[in-house]
Amino acid sequence: MYILSQDKTRIYNMSGHIEGIGYEESKDYKQRKTENIRHTIQVFDGCAEEIAEFKTKEDCMLVIYAIFKGMEQDSKAVEIPTQEEMEKQKDLIKQLAEAGQEVAAGIEDLLKEMFNGE
Repeated sequence: MYILSQDKTRIYNMSGHIEGIGYEESKDYKQRKTENIRHTIQVFDGCAEEIAEFKTKEDCMLVIYAIFKGMEQDSKAVEIPTQEEMEKQKDLIKQLAEAGQEVAAGIEDLLKEMFNGE
C-alpha cells in the first residue's frame, strides 16, 4: 500500500521499509507567549517523519483508522486529506469507524458464543 502525504510531495510504501504510522502531539512555541498544540501523523522508518497535520487528535485518529481499513481491504493507495478536506469528510469517516466498531462487537459476540458453547 502507498500513502500520499498531505502536502502531496511524498509517497510512502507501507510494505517497504516503513515500520509504522502513528499519532504525535507536540507543543509549538512559535510565539513566546502562547503555545499551540500540534496534532500530526508520522511514519516511522528508524526516524519519525511528519506526513500530515490536523486541528485535533480526533482528526488524526480518524485518518489513521481509515488508513488501517484501507490496508485491511488491500487498497493499493491512500491519500491523506488536507485539513479543509477533512472537515468535509469527517462525518463520513466517523460513520466508517462506528460501523467497524459495530462489526467488531458482533464478531466478538459470535466468537464468545462459539467457544463457550452457548
